[in-house]
Amino acid sequence: MGERDTPPRWAERLLWLLLPRRRRDELTGDLREGFARRARRDPRRARRWYRGQVIRSIPAAIALRVRAERDTRDGMGHGMDMLKQDLRFAWRSLRKSPGFAAVATVTLALAIGVNTSIFSIISAIVFADLPMQEHQTAVMIRGVNPELGVEQGSVSPADFLDLRERTRSFSSLSALTEGRWVLTGQDRPERVTGIRMTPGTTETWRLPPALGRAFTSEEATPGSGRVAMLTHGFWQSRFDGDPDVLGRSLTLDGVEHTVVGVMSPTFEFASFRQAQVLVPLSFDRAGSSRSERNLFVSGRLAPGVTQEMATEEVARIGRNLAEEHPETNAGWTLRSASVMDSLMNSSGRRMMLLLQLTVGMVILIACANVANMLLARATNRSREMAVRTALGAGRGHLVRQLLTESVLISLGAAILGVAVAFGLNDALVWISAGAEEAFRMAEIDGKVLAFTLLVSLGAPLVFGLVPALRASAAGPAATLRNGRTDEGGRSGSRARGVLVTAQVSLALTLMIVAGLLARSVVKMNLSSLGYSVDGLLTVRVDLPENRYRDEGDVVRFFEEAREALSSLPAFEGVTLVSSLPGIDPGLQRPVEIEGIDVVEGRSAPSASILAVGPDLFRTLDLPLVGGRGLSENDDEASIPVAVVGRALAERFWGSEDAVGRRLRTVGSEEWIQVVGVVADVGRGREMDDRGSAPNIYVPFRQDGRRGMYLVGRVEGEAAAATGPVRDALWSVDGDLPVGPVRTMARAEYERSAPNYAIISLFGIFALFALGMAAVGIYGVMAYSVSRRKTEIGVRMALGAETSRVRTMILGQGARLLAVGLVLGLVLSFLVSGLLRGLVFGISATDPMTFVGIPVLLASVALVANLIPAIRATRMDPARTLREG
Repeated sequence: MGERDTPPRWAERLLWLLLPRRRRDELTGDLREGFARRARRDPRRARRWYRGQVIRSIPAAIALRVRAERDTRDGMGHGMDMLKQDLRFAWRSLRKSPGFAAVATVTLALAIGVNTSIFSIISAIVFADLPMQEHQTAVMIRGVNPELGVEQGSVSPADFLDLRERTRSFSSLSALTEGRWVLTGQDRPERVTGIRMTPGTTETWRLPPALGRAFTSEEATPGSGRVAMLTHGFWQSRFDGDPDVLGRSLTLDGVEHTVVGVMSPTFEFASFRQAQVLVPLSFDRAGSSRSERNLFVSGRLAPGVTQEMATEEVARIGRNLAEEHPETNAGWTLRSASVMDSLMNSSGRRMMLLLQLTVGMVILIACANVANMLLARATNRSREMAVRTALGAGRGHLVRQLLTESVLISLGAAILGVAVAFGLNDALVWISAGAEEAFRMAEIDGKVLAFTLLVSLGAPLVFGLVPALRASAAGPAATLRNGRTDEGGRSGSRARGVLVTAQVSLALTLMIVAGLLARSVVKMNLSSLGYSVDGLLTVRVDLPENRYRDEGDVVRFFEEAREALSSLPAFEGVTLVSSLPGIDPGLQRPVEIEGIDVVEGRSAPSASILAVGPDLFRTLDLPLVGGRGLSENDDEASIPVAVVGRALAERFWGSEDAVGRRLRTVGSEEWIQVVGVVADVGRGREMDDRGSAPNIYVPFRQDGRRGMYLVGRVEGEAAAATGPVRDALWSVDGDLPVGPVRTMARAEYERSAPNYAIISLFGIFALFALGMAAVGIYGVMAYSVSRRKTEIGVRMALGAETSRVRTMILGQGARLLAVGLVLGLVLSFLVSGLLRGLVFGISATDPMTFVGIPVLLASVALVANLIPAIRATRMDPARTLREG
């Protein structure tokens, strides 16, 4: 077609711009028809006619445009009426299909609830009110040892003093460590927890007390007056927020402390939330340890100093300290980072990212499932849409009303989802035994509810837009004539197939992630602890320093306490141990092995040093594999001795006999002689690369500690012994608080409880994904069979075998499943990189998981596919052909 056979472009474009949008197609179409009729006779006269028509139409076009804009402004006043009308229509439509509405709402509610719960956990960390004001110029300084896998460690007192003297990057440096005291003067002695902190900490944190004052530098010197501060929560709960609390006395470990202030409530963040009392922390340069790393160090950048400059200087000081003190600091350095960067280590950040990815997959799976239901429903409503279109309803109006239905479903799901989130948060705290701080901090607050609302308003665009567009696109004439649309044809089948494939691939990824984490926990917990926890009861006792000043007093008390418990009828035997073997890692100390030099630049090997009673191995049924155990004669008058775990003995002495060899803790002048080797205990993160925790057991009488567990085997119900245990200990010292009496099994569970909570969470994800994938496959194949009833009836009427018909239907579902599995495996391999360092005992690409989970998903999906196939072959061909 030549240029003369078309209307003048400039005239056509001019009219298009002047006319209101709703009249453009109508009026320009009429002009084009008139031009076409004239152009067949004389194209030149037709073009001249067209230009004249456009020029004469300019005033009318402008008038139409002005009237349309005025009508639009007037119509905005009716917007609420239109919204109410759409909502009423959507509500009536959903009431006519209660089954669809209920399934879609519950599906989305589960997904939205999981998303809300996880976002509340992430929000508690990322958007939390930090305890430090003006945190942009605040830093945290941590001890780092890549060789030992420590990236968020503490700092030793001696290193802190050196750092404070050498640094120029900070206007102030502060340190704090945890503390525990016995509070007396109440009805019963009570164990309180808190913080020992250097004066100036509140200035470093820019966190003035809510009441009273902070500590002064003079109050941190030895022999000065004893003062204390209260945390805001303890002040409220114990003293009812009484402002006259200032000047009162608290008896901590038998020493009176004067209350001088109350901390700001902002201080109660993360692990500080459990603190009750604060006292000054003082250092004696001569007595400051360099190997015991127990300080949480923070600082405030000096004016003009950037985070990068501080990081470089702190790292340099750390390297210098490692060169100057290789016996304690080899392999260790210091790292300065902003407060936000210090909240989580790399494993924590990977876990948070993994959670965000997986909950995103959960909501996408749910949306895909609901979208498939909407596509099927759109087909059943094709005649309704056609009638409304024939009566003048525009496509935009239909799309808007269909989306309104989707929004109603989503908002209803959001309300249920918030309830699901509350329940899930409570369940995570319960499963984790309150040991995971992130779960306790999670709250369904305004930010979380805003996120839920955003998800519930955005989800309909994901699952409802495409079905709405397809439902409103069909031509009314063909639909009213034939009673159906092309929704059952190739285009509709392709859309549903894509959605099911996406569901399968995302479900497989979620299931593989959950499977890897579950196998890791199973590996951790099925590995032998080394002894049976059945029938073991434990209780922790911590002695106040002021009343039990020397080691003899400490030993005497625990010997009397052990005898008191042993005299109880329920106990078969009682022993002492400073930390529960294989459950509590205890005191980790670097050790030096006689005759074995540490490689230059590397840190000394570490081991758990456990102070134990002489009958520990007998009580725990731990077998000796060499030498002898510890005896009553191993006391302060005899040479220092120890029993070591088999893994440690094999690591340092190989096949040679470890008995008679010597070792010592780094910094100590006294050698300890190995007198025996015992079977290994321990599992999980405390294990070394050989699979066992390196433990060294020393006699309690040679290494008396103020905090000890009394462990005994009981006959009958352990819970019944709780009261007698407390009474027996109070008979020795009635002013001592007694820790919780619990079974060893409970202690073991609490140690792994956060892992169980995480596994439960991912298990929920996996089950949800598996169910949605099975439902998706079933729904698509059932719908396909319903659309192909006539074809199947013809095949069977012509003699097609039942097995061939079933194979045909199964093959269609199997193709979708196969594509989804392949895509899911690829996605799983990509996501598995986040699991490195989070799994134990298996690789992040564990073959058993990457084979077993796809087989499980394929089996469930094929069963879901088989049900429509069986139903299809049970249809009566004659009846099907009559109805078709």
